[in-house]
Amino acid sequence: MPRIAKQLSAIAVKSIQGPGLHPVGGAPGLHLQITPSGARSWVARLTVGTRTNAAGKTVQHRRDFGLGSFLDVGLAEAREKALRLRKLVAENIDPLAEKAAARAQAASERAAAITVTGAVTQFVEDMKGKWVKDPKGVSKRLAMLRTYITPVIGNLSVKDVEASHIVKVLRPVWESSPATAERLGSLLRNTFDWAKAHKYRIDNPAATEILSKLLPELSKGGKHPSLPYAVLPAFMVDLRARQGTSARALEATILSALRSGESLGAEWPEVNFKDRVWTVPGSRMKIKGEDHRVPLGDELLALLQQLHDGRTSKWIFPGADGDKPLSDGAMLELLKEMNPLDATGRRVVTHGFRATFSTWTSEATDHPAEVREMALAHKIKNQTEAAYRRGDLLEKRRLLMVDWGAFCIQ
Repeated sequence: MPRIAKQLSAIAVKSIQGPGLHPVGGAPGLHLQITPSGARSWVARLTVGTRTNAAGKTVQHRRDFGLGSFLDVGLAEAREKALRLRKLVAENIDPLAEKAAARAQAASERAAAITVTGAVTQFVEDMKGKWVKDPKGVSKRLAMLRTYITPVIGNLSVKDVEASHIVKVLRPVWESSPATAERLGSLLRNTFDWAKAHKYRIDNPAATEILSKLLPELSKGGKHPSLPYAVLPAFMVDLRARQGTSARALEATILSALRSGESLGAEWPEVNFKDRVWTVPGSRMKIKGEDHRVPLGDELLALLQQLHDGRTSKWIFPGADGDKPLSDGAMLELLKEMNPLDATGRRVVTHGFRATFSTWTSEATDHPAEVREMALAHKIKNQTEAAYRRGDLLEKRRLLMVDWGAFCIQ
């Protein structure tokens, strides 16, 4: 049992100077701790059983228990706390172990209360400040959550998720859309790192070193499987025979050679039917800040006119409730159903049709490469050329898009 020092008065304790642990009495092991900076706090130094030291000998195990700062806890209260701790130790209860167990129990209860959907949502909310240069950073991640994660493991508690659950989410897109799989895997991995930081769990089931043992290596040969242009007209016949917004959105995306994020967010004021131009605002383009004009060939113009005549929303391609645009996942689901394959047998993804357009332009037409690149809204890599380029080659691109539409729909 620790020796009880001479009981000092509050005035005597207040007058103690110099860094170190100063016994103040009134309770076993009670000390006033003064740091070199002058900060003062209460410490109870108690013996809690025994331990084996480096020499292999059994010695008393002494621990220091913080009781609060000198400014917040008075001398009498510090003595009461020290006495309560001493009573616990006498009953062979380790106060620190009890506290750690309580924290672990509380963390387990918090983890049980938060679902995967809730964790991803909160992670995105906490991290959105990091994506200020990517205005769609939040919406893209929440779209992945809705499309791929929530339907599979969204209702699971974070603490119950295993690597097999992560694989179940990733496998449908692992080979068919490596780029999507990479982004989805990153979102899951970062979410579970966030969960670890919040003590919801102690490991990360989506860690790269774990998934590398359960899934094949992501394809390096072309991130976006694309349809050979020779079979595109037959694919378009099948696509145009299908009903629904997803089919019309995919048709328009192919005919415009836009990225899916650029076409799906479209609103009707962007389309000028008289001038036959669809202007995608710079805020939705990959190269932010630069509007992109899409000249409308006959086929795309007719499609947009048909949709405009039956419009029910401000969105050209509205989602199910009409309040939001269609998600990229809807077109991906359609492609899963249609199952078009690239030259290596991989399922084609939406973005791959831009590669189809590029290959067709290069191999089957005489349209210049710079017209093709401008139609794809690619950044000019040559800085000198970029500095002197003033126009967007609209009329030359109009000829290209007329030929593309006629090729797609024969």
